[in-house]
Amino acid sequence: MYAPQTPQLQAVREHIATNVKQLRSIVESPGFRRRIGALEGERLKRVPRGFPKDHPAAEYLKYRQFLAGADLPPGIATSPRFYGTLLDVFRQIVPLVRFLNHPLLPGQR
Repeated sequence: MYAPQTPQLQAVREHIATNVKQLRSIVESPGFRRRIGALEGERLKRVPRGFPKDHPAAEYLKYRQFLAGADLPPGIATSPRFYGTLLDVFRQIVPLVRFLNHPLLPGQR
C-alpha cells in the first residue's frame, strides 16, 4: 500500500488497532521474516492522533505506507528456481495484502 488516501489510511489504522495480533502473526512469522524481512514504508515519528501512545499496535499505527517485498539477485530471473522463488515471495505477502485491504472492501467497515 504505497500512497493510501487519508480515509483509506484511517480505515487501515483502525483495522490494525483492533486486529494487531493478526497483523503480528503475519509480519512477525518466521516465513515472512526469512523471505521478506520486515515491513517497510514511510512512518510517523509519533502515534497518530486518535490512538493512545501506549497502544499495543503503536509501532504499526505509525506507518503511512505498508511495503513488503524481496530483493533477489538478477541471475534468479533466468534460473529454474525463479518461478518457485516468486511463488514463495507471493505466499508470504498475500496475507498482508488481504489484511490491509480488508477494511477497504465494501461492507467491511
